[in-house]
Amino acid sequence: MGCLAIVAALGWAVSRPDPELRTADASRVPSRLASDFDFYPESGTPMPEMMVLAPTDSLAETSVAAPVAASDPAPIDADQVQPPSVETSVRLKNGDTIARVLGRLGVVAKEAAEAVAALAKHVRMERLPIGQTITVKIRPADDEEDVPVLLALSIRPEPRRKFMLERDEDGDYAVEVETFEVESKFQRAAGEVDGSVIASAEAAGVPHAPLAEMLRAFSWDVNFQHDIKPGDRFDVLIERGWTSDGLPVDAGRVLWAELTTGGGAENYSIYRFKPRNGEEFFYNGKGESVVKALLRTPLNMSRISSRFGLRHHPVLGFTRLHAGVDFAAPPGTPILAAGAGSVVEAGPNGGYGRWVKIRHDGGLSTGYAHMSRIAAGVHRRVHVRQGQVIGFVGSTGLSTGPHLHFELHRNGRPVDPLSVARTSLRARLGGQDLVRFTSRVSEIDRARESAGPIERPHVEDD
Repeated sequence: MGCLAIVAALGWAVSRPDPELRTADASRVPSRLASDFDFYPESGTPMPEMMVLAPTDSLAETSVAAPVAASDPAPIDADQVQPPSVETSVRLKNGDTIARVLGRLGVVAKEAAEAVAALAKHVRMERLPIGQTITVKIRPADDEEDVPVLLALSIRPEPRRKFMLERDEDGDYAVEVETFEVESKFQRAAGEVDGSVIASAEAAGVPHAPLAEMLRAFSWDVNFQHDIKPGDRFDVLIERGWTSDGLPVDAGRVLWAELTTGGGAENYSIYRFKPRNGEEFFYNGKGESVVKALLRTPLNMSRISSRFGLRHHPVLGFTRLHAGVDFAAPPGTPILAAGAGSVVEAGPNGGYGRWVKIRHDGGLSTGYAHMSRIAAGVHRRVHVRQGQVIGFVGSTGLSTGPHLHFELHRNGRPVDPLSVARTSLRARLGGQDLVRFTSRVSEIDRARESAGPIERPHVEDD
């Protein structure tokens, strides 16, 4: 009996696994990328926290066979043991390249160059923007390798395609491309104007490009500084492409919009349409183009400081006809050509200071006075387009402060610019274009009834 007990004890001692095989060395599993790879050592910016991927098939997870009397422990297959890896996302900064980022992460120059060469077959490396995100997977240095090894890298320079670089068993890099499906969506935003149309529409999620489109389309009828009152509302339908995983492919475009002014007294609607032999732009519900011969105001972000008519001149000290409208604005504010035409005067003009006069069709001409300077390229006999910058607000000539004095002449006689701009003629659709427009209006009306709310793009965490 005593002999049997001794033999059993010896058998247990021989078959017992080494304690070191039961527990992996925790010191070799980093909680973040090693501090030797400071993210931006030249700027002192600490490296961001990085997610550690759990080691797979590591010694810690290797099972040990049950003890068998008088036999050796089951051997561990070294090929199945995978060292831990670290994955992190990095945004390119000014002057960055992928090679420089990899270098800061400790990847040797030769390996970084091979990875970049493989990516360059698919990605325009010189066009990567500041803020572009790349995700890098690295195996940190250990006892066998004294430098980190790049295992994988992914980059998505455009919403439709993602490029994934991986290192194979031979140490070579290959790139796979994932292409995402794209779907056009009708999306709608509406709300009450609180402060300004721009701020209110942005708060409702309207992207910058379609918002600018909407403002420009309404600018022939609406003065956004003077016509918008408390209680006014906006409503806009945009069409935008989205990938299957929720990234916007384009900025979107306005299909329809509606705006009230004067506290709801006036209502304006616009529809996007392209005539057979014309440019795509916006028309009201009657098929009339929103584009007028003259803009309501030749300045953005201004206020009327003096209207057309008799007034007491602030400098000369007597009453006389004020032959235009004054718009107060900060010095340097761009001045826009109210309509397309030919410049007939450009330069100093007595009490008008620096002055530009433009001749338009229909016997109309406009004048712009007190400029701080005239825009480059604007001189006599040059043609300008509607909305082109022709100068900048100043206080030259007989002026008490920075403003634009704006005049409108019809057949050589001054008239009120604001009244003429309101009734300025606009093109109207006819024939088959009007038939097609009517059909298009019905399609857009159905789309806005079924449209969902404007989505905000998914933003990945840093």
